[in-house]
Amino acid sequence: MAESEPADEALIASYLRGDVGAFDRLYRRHDRKTFAFVRQMLHPTDRATVEDLHQDGWLAVAAKASSFAPGKARFSTWLYTVLRNQVLDHLRGRPSRPAGDDDVDPDGLASGVLAPERALAGKRLVEAVERELMALSVEQREAFVLFTVVELSLAELAEVTQAPLETAKTRLRYARDALRHRLRAWRDG
Repeated sequence: MAESEPADEALIASYLRGDVGAFDRLYRRHDRKTFAFVRQMLHPTDRATVEDLHQDGWLAVAAKASSFAPGKARFSTWLYTVLRNQVLDHLRGRPSRPAGDDDVDPDGLASGVLAPERALAGKRLVEAVERELMALSVEQREAFVLFTVVELSLAELAEVTQAPLETAKTRLRYARDALRHRLRAWRDG
């Protein structure tokens, strides 16, 4: 964020005073990472469902903006708490199904600029990582995604997931260990 850019907390305060443009700036600032969070938590799910849930999450952020307390948490922590609740509500409302070959998200595939063999290997690695990520428990998957993709600190991860710090650390460690073990063929191969 450039020095001239206002902090998230200032933007949400401006939005609450009626500045819709401030909310747009917040959305643009966090859109990519929030979409990645929702996508990784829901994969394999069709892109339309991910987009709908991402949009619903941001609508919830707008509706609940007045509940944000700057002295209590950082905006990003509060934001991912709202999005996490949306995702968990969605997950509770649908039966889970194992990942299959037809569940590949084209956005996660390797660039077509690579040589065909490398592109195919990259595609297979992405599929393997996504498949193994979905094999984790929801708690471990969200810990891994929030820490690795969203880049929250361990303290923020614990706050978003409403878990003690040691529990958040343990979930992240178990997720990393499981992924490392399950993907060892890619690392060693």
